[in-house]
Amino acid sequence: MGWDRRIFLPICLVASMATSWVVAEDWLPPGSTTEMAGVKPAELLDSSKEITNEILLGRLLFRSPSILGEKAIRIGMSCDSCHTNGHVNTSFYIEGLSDRPGRIDVSHRFWQAGFEDNVDNPIDIPSLRNIQSKTKFGTQVILPDLSAFTRHVISTEFAGPLVSEDEMKALLSYMSSLDINGLDISYIYAETGIDSPYASLFMNPIKVQDFQRIDTLVDLVRADLGRQVTDDTLEEIKARIRLLTSLRGAAAAGNYENAAAFLDQLNR
Repeated sequence: MGWDRRIFLPICLVASMATSWVVAEDWLPPGSTTEMAGVKPAELLDSSKEITNEILLGRLLFRSPSILGEKAIRIGMSCDSCHTNGHVNTSFYIEGLSDRPGRIDVSHRFWQAGFEDNVDNPIDIPSLRNIQSKTKFGTQVILPDLSAFTRHVISTEFAGPLVSEDEMKALLSYMSSLDINGLDISYIYAETGIDSPYASLFMNPIKVQDFQRIDTLVDLVRADLGRQVTDDTLEEIKARIRLLTSLRGAAAAGNYENAAAFLDQLNR
């Protein structure tokens, strides 16, 4: 598993914000929600760090349900669902797994068959801000470093797929950039903004004609755009998704000059 990971976002899922969550809600117990209500916490990033392509890729993976496996894809849940913008989703609640919002039982058969400790033990969802300064990780299982802990969460707690070394490096880079100190903070982009910097991720794959990476990036970015749909952003997001689809189509046909032209349009 790696750059061949596929993230499917049918175009119908971005038709409206309500429609985008109908399927997810069908898979959740009644009364549950994985969405943050109200104003989301700010995404605080270490202002001393350059926002690299590796951090941007990590951010996309952090927001992609595919990283956590089949059940997460069905309910539309990603790392960001619990740790919204790297902080805490105080609205997160799954009936039967949460005793109150902001808490979740991660050792429950809901996540995977055979993984059940027969104890009702929801835990507080922790903030990941300043996680790079920690020396031990976990609550029920203590692990020595962020890499081991992240693999444990993905593979053991949520039955997710094997994460490639490139994906893990990207995830760790993004999480390690999350900050809590001071107010002089860099933002990747405002929550309401559609002019994301993700176009920079396509530049080298187009240059070296790496269709597999382009294909995966298109799915990741489309999925992230789909989660930003509002009445105000719908038309612009649909236009960007059409450009991404055209970029992928050009690359699939081996016409990387046209793919570069579509990327230029995305950058405008």
